[in-house]
Amino acid sequence: MIIRILIIPILFLTTFSISFTSSSKEFYQFGLYLTDEDKFDLWGSYNRGENAITDDSPDELIYNHTCLFLSINEENLDMKKGSYTRYKKVNKRKLKERVEYLSSKSFDMTNCNLD
Repeated sequence: MIIRILIIPILFLTTFSISFTSSSKEFYQFGLYLTDEDKFDLWGSYNRGENAITDDSPDELIYNHTCLFLSINEENLDMKKGSYTRYKKVNKRKLKERVEYLSSKSFDMTNCNLD
């Protein structure tokens, strides 16, 4: 009788822990993934409105904004490739200045290089 009483909670806990572990792995595996078009749209949303990123914004926001733009693979942009290319061409000097400024502030800019 005591063995039956102990077996039920042990089975329940084992089943719960296995299902929790597998679901957390699944969530982690299929966590947030942004396509290059999603990144471009997100980056663009930070350029409009009251909360737009400017040179007066905190360095962390400038870093996130700059690296987000530079992490976009231009080849994966279908319909938005033209606007990405135009912005990069027109603002290349400004982007370089931001990368240099952030590098001087000890931000890791290794993955934020401008071609």
